Amino acid sequence: MGVSRLGKTVLWTGIRDPRFKMIIASCSGEGGAAIARRDYGENIKHMSDSTRYGYQFAPNYHAYSTHVDDFPFDAHTLVAMIAPRPLLLQTGNVDYWSDPKGEFIAAQEASAVYELFGENGPKNNEMPAAGDISLLENKLGYYMHDGGHGTIPSDYPIFIQFMKKFL
Repeated sequence: MGVSRLGKTVLWTGIRDPRFKMIIASCSGEGGAAIARRDYGENIKHMSDSTRYGYQFAPNYHAYSTHVDDFPFDAHTLVAMIAPRPLLLQTGNVDYWSDPKGEFIAAQEASAVYELFGENGPKNNEMPAAGDISLLENKLGYYMHDGGHGTIPSDYPIFIQFMKKFL
C-alpha cells in the first residue's frame, strides 16, 4: 500500500514482483493510475520537469509533455499488468491534482484484462460517488472517499474489507 508518490511505487512494484499478492494504490495520479492523455491535474509536463520530479522518471517521459496524445501507452496498461491479482485504486473526490476520474477510467479500461482471467473490474459502471463501496466486490476495485489527497482514517476499514475478501 502506498500514497501519492508511493502509490505510483506500489503499482510499479506490483507489476515487477508477483510475490505481492495485493496492491492498494492511494491517490497515485499522473505516473500512476491516472490516464495521462486526459492532461488533467498533475500532468506529464509538471511531473517530469527538471525542477520538480524529473528524477522519478526516464528522460524520454518529458518528451511527451507537450504532445501527450502521442504517449505510446497509458495508465490503464499499468493497471492491467497487475491482473489477475487484487488491486484497489483509492482516491479522494476532491483530489483534482491526482485526477480521480482519470484513475477510474484506467480501471474501466484495464477491466478487459481482468476479464481474461475470469475476474471483474468496473468496466460498465458509472463513476461512483464518494463513499460508495460497491466496486470493492471486484478484484480490480475502486474506492473514493469524501475528501482530498491521501488516505484518511475512514479508508482503513475499507482496505481491511478488501483484504478480507481477496486475501
